Amino acid sequence: MPPKRVIVIGAGAAGMSCAHQLAAHPSRFSVTLIESISRCGGQAFSIPLDASHHGASFLNQGVQGGSGIFRHTFAMFKQQGYPVHPVNLQISFGKDDKFWTNVFPTKLHEKHKDEIKKFRKVLKIIRKFELLFALVPIWLLLKMFRFSKEFGDYMIMPTLALFLGTGNATPEVNSVILERLFTSPTVGMWYDEEVGDKTKGKDGVLSGNNPPMVVFPNLSEFYETWRKDLVKKGVNVRLNTDLVRVIERGRKGVKVALKKKSDEGDSGDGEETTEEYDEIVFACQADTAKRLLGKQASWRERFVLGRTKWADDVTVTHWDSEYMEKHYTNCYDEEQAVEGVDGRDDSARIAQGKEFSPMYYIKPYDQEPDKLEMISDPIPHKYWTIRLT
Repeated sequence: MPPKRVIVIGAGAAGMSCAHQLAAHPSRFSVTLIESISRCGGQAFSIPLDASHHGASFLNQGVQGGSGIFRHTFAMFKQQGYPVHPVNLQISFGKDDKFWTNVFPTKLHEKHKDEIKKFRKVLKIIRKFELLFALVPIWLLLKMFRFSKEFGDYMIMPTLALFLGTGNATPEVNSVILERLFTSPTVGMWYDEEVGDKTKGKDGVLSGNNPPMVVFPNLSEFYETWRKDLVKKGVNVRLNTDLVRVIERGRKGVKVALKKKSDEGDSGDGEETTEEYDEIVFACQADTAKRLLGKQASWRERFVLGRTKWADDVTVTHWDSEYMEKHYTNCYDEEQAVEGVDGRDDSARIAQGKEFSPMYYIKPYDQEPDKLEMISDPIPHKYWTIRLT
């Protein structure tokens, strides 16, 4: 029996992974990977920098790193010769009396120490009744257990938004994710071994001060290396190629219309060709898949793919250190730091805090606490801010 002909649409992380797995069985699958732009990686790519000026030769766009939950991703990086690098994740939340961090305890921790203690207990309740709380959004959970608005707006919501990337949609996230984030030693970014499930009343600090975090290697180089590896394994990788539409699809296979672009990425008047495959895999955005399937989509596919919601809520507002100094805490703040919150020995955290150098910044707007602003600072003294509206 000849190998099954499979066409994969999209050469981002999902499409590349699909092609990689299928290529491991050449006797069973003949793989064609289609990408509409001139490179692999999709939303993940690297911007070249002047290392002598910035201290780094590249800046990753799209995604910069992750926690230990992405171990399969880390394994793939390592397999292609690009190991990940651990970092100390230091985060600055807000400024002055609204400032707190995962590195050392502050006056805001002290102010809300009773709520933090209650929060730990609520996490245990969520774990016990997780099927129920899977239906409860976070905003409702905070209201149900009568947490203060300040605690929710300035501590819980920014923490989740930063890790999940959910921005101003964070209040609608289900409460089970909240429990995983704070108590799971494998999934939880904010898990603290000193606190975790071993709370003994001395849990005045909301999060662990050394969450497991790594930064990714040069993504553009990695995906190009991976592309070459796929080609060696027999995958037909075709860049600058559009899937125009799915013409037919049935038990006997699928017929598609493809168009090759110029090397500059301009579709122009490229000739449209028709090709046949046994299977088609969509590794692209849901609305794109629905559009390309057109009349060939089943009612179930139209329903599922049409349920995706997109939010245009990211706007670059600043690129200057003056703004950062005015609105954020960029270094150790002796006036806000406190030691011994609720009887806990914080001397080690305070010592580490004196070397405070945040990698991420996030805060609600005082005039609109339900709106968040997030900043990434992967390059020292070069800031940009992203408002999530």
